Amino acid sequence: MAGKVIDVTGADFAEVTGQSGLTLFDLWSPTCAPCRMLAPVLDDLAVDFTGEVRICKADVSADVALGERFAARALPTLALYRDGREVDRIVGTRSRAQLSNWLESHL
Repeated sequence: MAGKVIDVTGADFAEVTGQSGLTLFDLWSPTCAPCRMLAPVLDDLAVDFTGEVRICKADVSADVALGERFAARALPTLALYRDGREVDRIVGTRSRAQLSNWLESHL
């Protein structure tokens, strides 16, 4: 889906990470206030980076195994994948400008 954040589960993980290009995974939980604050920023970035970065989110409180697979120790965790391999990670919230610059640095 162009310009939209994609919801993924553990079942989707291999398919999504196996795609070529950049994929950003937001590991979040609905009970996490910083995660909820980050959601509209990621929605904006999904539009800004349409065709360049897929932005996905995974509710690790609903899929604990996925959180373990990512070794998420704190939320939100943003894991950036290129061609199926993790290339970078950010833990905690950042501003829209910081995240935009971070993504740009990986294009």
